[in-house]
Parts: sequence; C-alpha cells; structure tokens
Amino acid sequence: MPDIDNLSEREREILYLVATGVSNKQIAQALHISTNTVKVHLRNIFSKIEVASRTEAAMFAVGAGLVDPAGEARGERMNGLPTVGLSGEMANATLPALPAASPVSRPWSRWYFLAGFILLLTFGIYGVLAMRNPGSAVPASASQPAPTSPPRWQEGAQLPTPRQGLAVAAYENLIYTIAGESAAGVTGVLECYDPEKDSWTTLSPKPVPVTEVGAVVIGGKIYVPGGRTVSGSLTNVLDIYDPREDRWEKGPHLPVPLSGYAMAAFEGKLYLFGGWNGQSVLPTVYEFDPDRQEWLDRASMPTARSLAGAAAANGKIYVFGGFDGNQPLAVNEVYHPDLDGGQGAELAWAAGPPMPDPRYSMGVASVADIIHVFGGLGLGSDPLPPLEYPPQTLSWQAFENPLDEPWSLLGLAPFGTRVYLLGGAVQGAPTGRNLAYQAIYVVSLPVIR
Repeated sequence: MPDIDNLSEREREILYLVATGVSNKQIAQALHISTNTVKVHLRNIFSKIEVASRTEAAMFAVGAGLVDPAGEARGERMNGLPTVGLSGEMANATLPALPAASPVSRPWSRWYFLAGFILLLTFGIYGVLAMRNPGSAVPASASQPAPTSPPRWQEGAQLPTPRQGLAVAAYENLIYTIAGESAAGVTGVLECYDPEKDSWTTLSPKPVPVTEVGAVVIGGKIYVPGGRTVSGSLTNVLDIYDPREDRWEKGPHLPVPLSGYAMAAFEGKLYLFGGWNGQSVLPTVYEFDPDRQEWLDRASMPTARSLAGAAAANGKIYVFGGFDGNQPLAVNEVYHPDLDGGQGAELAWAAGPPMPDPRYSMGVASVADIIHVFGGLGLGSDPLPPLEYPPQTLSWQAFENPLDEPWSLLGLAPFGTRVYLLGGAVQGAPTGRNLAYQAIYVVSLPVIR
C-alpha cells in the first residue's frame, strides 16, 4: 500500500493543497513556483501514491492524516479562513505545519479509515438511489416511521429584475447576476444575492449593457466578455468587475465581437468556445490570460456551434450541445488545455458520450467533478430533464425536474454543494426564478488512528 513517507516535503505540501481544493495556479502562488513545476510534482505524486486523479489524491491525503474529512489541515486555518475554496489570494498565505514523516508506519489506521469510507460510500449511494427511486427503498419497520429525505430543490427570493441571457458568478458568500435582457430590453443591471439571508442588493451596473453572455471568477474578479448590445450589434468589450470594491474596469478587447459562446475557467485562465459573430456560428476557441492580459487563439472545436455549455472537471473542459445554425446538437467534445499548443494541438480535442437529447441555451455547471446540465431547448416543446455526467463513468443520468415547462437562457452558479439556477426565459419571456439544487450531500466521519 502506498505510504505518505515516500513523498518529499515539497510533494507533501502540494498534496495537502490539492486536498484542500485549490488550483495549480494557487499552489504555484502559495509555494512561489511555476505552474509547470506544480504539474511535474503532481505527476510524481500520483505515481508514488498510485492514483489517477485529484479526487483520489484528496482521498489518500485524508487517509494519511494530512487533512481531516472536512478538507481542512488537521483543523488548522490559513489567515483565519478555511483552506477549502480559497479564491486566489494565496500568495501571502502561510502554509500550516504539515505532519512530520514518521519512521513507524500505521497501516491499520488507514485500513480503518478505508473501511469507514467504503461503508459511508455504500450508504451514500444507497441514499441517493432511495431519494431518486423511493419505491426501491427498504420499507421502514412498523415501530419506526420512515425517515424523510431533505428536499433537493428549494426556491429562493426572485430576481428583482427578471431577465434572460444573463451572466452569473459566485464569489465568496454571494452570487452576482449581471446584465441580460429584461422585458424592457438589454440591460447592464447587477444584482447580488445572499443565499444565507435570501435577499438581494443592487450594485454598480455593467458599463456596456449586453445579453447572451457568461461570467467566470479568476483571482477575485469577475470577467464578462462580449455579448449582444442594446442596438442588436455584437461587442468585443471585456468588462471586469471587482466585487470587493464594487467597481468595473476594462480588459483587452476580444479578438472578434462575440455572443452566445460557452465559457469556462481553468487553471487561472478564461476559455471561450464557439458563439455567434453576427454572421455565422463559430468553432473558435480563445484563451485569456489575466496575468499577461492577452487573448490567444487555440485549437478550434471539431463542431461549430453557439449557445452551448462548458464546464471544467477531471482536469479537462467539457463542451456540450449547442446550436449549429440549423438544429440543436447532442455532441460532447472534450478539450485538453495542457495538450493545446505547438505540435500537440491536434490532440487537444476528443469525443465524449453525447447527451441523451440534443439541446442548446441550457445551463451547465460542475460540482465535485460531476457536471450538471439544466434546462435548454431541444427538438420538441417538452421540458428537457436535468442531467448528471460524472466524466469517470462515461454515462449520463437524468433526475427529477421541478418544472413542467421549458426553461432556457438561464444563469448557473455552483455554490458549495448546491447549484443555483437564476433568471432565464420561460414561454419566451424573461423570468426572475431562483432555484437551488442540492447537488451533493456532505457527511463527516471521525478518522480513527
């Protein structure tokens, strides 16, 4: 069985940071090394501990005692904040002391942990199946009432300004809904939602009102590129919002005016896939590096499309569905950013299992490396069911749909263990809907040593 003692001190530091959920860029900032060096270390770590993914590495770190099951460094904190979910300000963080390598291995403690984890996983899988298929659950005894499963869907306070084609992003404990098209037309309104208080606040509007846009958070700032403007023309403006200062600034223009793109953040960079340039749908891929403040052309998608969805998971970016100018698509194309560039560009794209049904104008988000697809428009007029896609399984699974009508052009925000679905279009009109879906449940067990 692999042992933590086989790792160097630097490898142990990096493994700990991986287990707390931070990106390669954040690890590089914390340890003052390059992201390429981080990748080399990760390859060596994965080989030594015999794992194939960051999730498996995190599980190993928990079993080895580097972090507790909640993801924190043996209960310690960094600058008073939980280590899980840090958003980029790690350059000045002080690393907590790591457990010293012990000459005496304690494999029995890891076996206890492994047994407990398998037991938890078994009951967790059974619980999820029971919630989704109540008829398959074992009947409760006559002396005890059957436990009530917590609802997976919850409704929150509606958006003050109903709109479709809006950009949505979560930062720290708040969710930001930006721009879009209301009943009065294209708008730059910025409204901020506090899930804990279930309340809304209006902030400084986006300087260039747009719709059919997306947003990502990188380094504590929210990036909103391109979009369709009030006049109906497209823009190549990159507006950047600082939520700590409630202030907007301009970034370098996109290479071309663009709307209806799919977008994802990966390793501290922004990626735009396809979209509409005012004349045709595109297969183009653009990368934006906030550190270098420049846009780069990357290997084009195999399929030209607009209004697709994109999400990062398992070290890749998955681009789903979309509209090719004539019909909705079910394609699933997988982008490998690390293989794009130079002679390896032809290896940057691979095909994945297509969605069960073609769709476009849907919302896509990744939670714990499981991709979720909500809403969208397809070949018929019936509402499309939500989907889950764990890339490791190469299979799609539909789950309960709280709506009996199609919902499109909505904004999605992963927020902890939930996904928030906000705004969008229902029956061709902007809506102020605010639904939260409990994507995963977290259960903590003590680690026996």
